Amino acid sequence: MKASANINLDVRRKKKDGTYPLVLRLVCNLESRTIPLDYSVLKDDWDPDYQMIRKECKQFGNITRINNYLHKKQQDAQDILDKLNTSGEFEKLSITEIKNIVMDKKEHNSFESYYGNNLVKELKLAKKLGNASVYEQAINFLNRNANGRNLAFNEITFQLLKSIEAKFLSENHSLNGLSFYLRTIRAIFNRAIKEGKAKREDYPFTTYSIKETKTRKRAIHKTEMDKIKAAKFKRRTRLWHTRNIFLFSFYNRGMNFSDLAKLRVSDIQDDRINYRRSKTGKPLSVKLTDATRAILKIYMVGKTSDNLIFPILKRDTPELRMKDLYNERRTFNKYLNQIANKCGIEGNITSYVARHSWATIAKDLNVPISVISEGLGHEDIKTTQIYLDEFDTSIIDEANKLITG
Repeated sequence: MKASANINLDVRRKKKDGTYPLVLRLVCNLESRTIPLDYSVLKDDWDPDYQMIRKECKQFGNITRINNYLHKKQQDAQDILDKLNTSGEFEKLSITEIKNIVMDKKEHNSFESYYGNNLVKELKLAKKLGNASVYEQAINFLNRNANGRNLAFNEITFQLLKSIEAKFLSENHSLNGLSFYLRTIRAIFNRAIKEGKAKREDYPFTTYSIKETKTRKRAIHKTEMDKIKAAKFKRRTRLWHTRNIFLFSFYNRGMNFSDLAKLRVSDIQDDRINYRRSKTGKPLSVKLTDATRAILKIYMVGKTSDNLIFPILKRDTPELRMKDLYNERRTFNKYLNQIANKCGIEGNITSYVARHSWATIAKDLNVPISVISEGLGHEDIKTTQIYLDEFDTSIIDEANKLITG
């Protein structure tokens, strides 16, 4: 059975603005069906021979992007038709059933659309925007390395992963960068198997091992932290704010930058900071110290209980706040490195250094690793996790006082 998928201009349905809708036309022997697409163009702007919008078209800002989208739609549909033909399934299907398979492909069998886009929507609905971003990055990475094809689960093979690995590393990218993407792809695949949308026998990670190298965690010692504490900067400047926020993170057991950004006045109760880690949802409670109170006194003036404490998140919607967080952290790290240079501290310094430094200084002061783990709110230190819940917060408070004192 001969079958083809093409992009056509549906000249039967002229719109009020003079444009005609673009459709995906499936032809199987003498029968055909059309699937609506997302664009319509003027007749003179459509090139039927190359099945693309002419570059002279003034209707859209990015013609290349739209043509790439149309080409991908056509190629995905043709791939499905070719597979149905090869497998012999065509003989059992009507043209309408074939159309439904093409339309449903992205909802049921495709890695990108079913498990990528649906999972991303689910995470965004749950306000887990950071995790959603991780999945989006991994899906885009897979698409780039599959030449834009919307892969089915059984097409993500050992051979494909090895070729992606070779290409990625040949471009001087890091092994850990590759691991970041592949671990996310593996997580999506595992979930697909649990829900019956992918087959265990198609699982490529049984034979393919994700490699990574240990990254040295950056930390500064107490003498260097003391230099930052003692540094003088003009009030209300970016350097002054950056130093305050960095020290606040350190004073409060290495509070993560995103958690610090979301702190509200109402989170300060009974001489404690009570909050949940954005990453894990684990509740944490930190007793205020004199150093912490001094910083809070600066930033809580004139604010109500619902106000954010620090001037980091400035917009209202979750998506825009995610962008604020990304931009502010990048700016914060830039000024933090300027502070480090002024203090004679070598190496790249980021917001995460406060967290690693708290743990490192604690270790230098012989604070038990289990107390450090609890103080950081860790969930994944298996060798100490069974002990963590048994510690009273006063033990951690005393450890924090010793470390930051």
